[in-house]
Amino acid sequence: MSMRFPHEPTPDHLADTGSSRAVQVSCQQSVGGCRRTMGCVSLIGALALTVGSAVLLLTMPSADVAQLPAPTQIVVVTADAPTAQPQIAPTAALGDSQSISALPTIAPDELFSLLMTPVAALDFENPADRIQIAAPLYEPFTIIPDRPRGEVIQYEVQSGDTIFRIAELFGLQPESIAWANERSIIGGLRPGRMINILPVDGVYYTVPQDETIQSVANRFRVEPYTIIDSEYNRLFGATPETLLPTGTRVVVPGGKAESIVWAPPVQRVGGDSRRGGAGGRISFAQGEAGSCGLVDNPGGGASWVRPVAAGSYQWTRGFTALHPGVDLAGAVGTPIFAANSGTVIFAGWNSYGYGYAVVLAHGAYTTVYAHLSAVNVGCGQFVNAGQVIGAMGATGNASGPHLHFEIRYNDVPQNPTTAIAF
Repeated sequence: MSMRFPHEPTPDHLADTGSSRAVQVSCQQSVGGCRRTMGCVSLIGALALTVGSAVLLLTMPSADVAQLPAPTQIVVVTADAPTAQPQIAPTAALGDSQSISALPTIAPDELFSLLMTPVAALDFENPADRIQIAAPLYEPFTIIPDRPRGEVIQYEVQSGDTIFRIAELFGLQPESIAWANERSIIGGLRPGRMINILPVDGVYYTVPQDETIQSVANRFRVEPYTIIDSEYNRLFGATPETLLPTGTRVVVPGGKAESIVWAPPVQRVGGDSRRGGAGGRISFAQGEAGSCGLVDNPGGGASWVRPVAAGSYQWTRGFTALHPGVDLAGAVGTPIFAANSGTVIFAGWNSYGYGYAVVLAHGAYTTVYAHLSAVNVGCGQFVNAGQVIGAMGATGNASGPHLHFEIRYNDVPQNPTTAIAF
């Protein structure tokens, strides 16, 4: 076996022809010269390419920008034909001086005058000066939640309004309506009168003479910082010793003023105290449309009956300090009976929230039948226990057909369930 190393000469019988080998040896010996030759050729070619490009740019005619195709287009819709197909107009050439000069211009002094004109100088009564900004409504069904009010507002009393109805309308207690206004509104509301409505339950107080915040807080049984920190008063930074000037009006959130008796006024004249006032005269809510004025009060019977027949009503609300009676719900037109014998001292409309009502006098006792749809008795009429005096309804401050029934002793509301088994 024979082995050949990398640099061992090739045997003659395995070698190429003599001419080929000669060329191979010649190129190997002149490899350095070949590389130098190729480098010179490449350099000459690059130089020729550069010169040719420069000549081309110098000899090329200048192109007008207006001759280039417009990159964008403006859609012009004429006002005379809003439903027609839009016309396509090319964009004005940037290099066209005639197009540029056609643009609107303004003199520098006129521009400065416009910028320095205050807004107040515009006459908004002049239609030419009025500005209207319209925005598309992208979400027509978006519901905006109610947000709490941040100030005292004024409300105009409407026909048929009561303090209770207004309080319910604004989510307040009736006392907050009274404590924010002159107390005369308790006796009756007149349509067209403007009354204050607080943003929260509490008191709206007018300082009669210089008074500290601490004194006001003590008066209405709250902490002084309840007044100071309230966003409605803008007293941030004040202290309990801060003096409020005469005439200052402050909201006292959660404040409590005097107790209010919401019952309509009752007047009694004469009568035998041993018989519970029987024999004298009595009036209920004088000045109201349904009031009978002073009426003889001969007294009443000893027994009590249900004002609504058993099985024709549903008990819905009982007696509380804020609800001086009971509510019995039923169908409109359900007969209402006198709970005791007595005299009619009120028959008609009442603005204290009762709607159409009947009031009977029974000596020291009185009974109230409210929210009626019909009144079947008249002023001064004497009725017997169990006699039909009206029909159930939903008039006045009522959320549905029911009878609001009260029993009062010496004009103080009593729990009717102590006298009648419902």
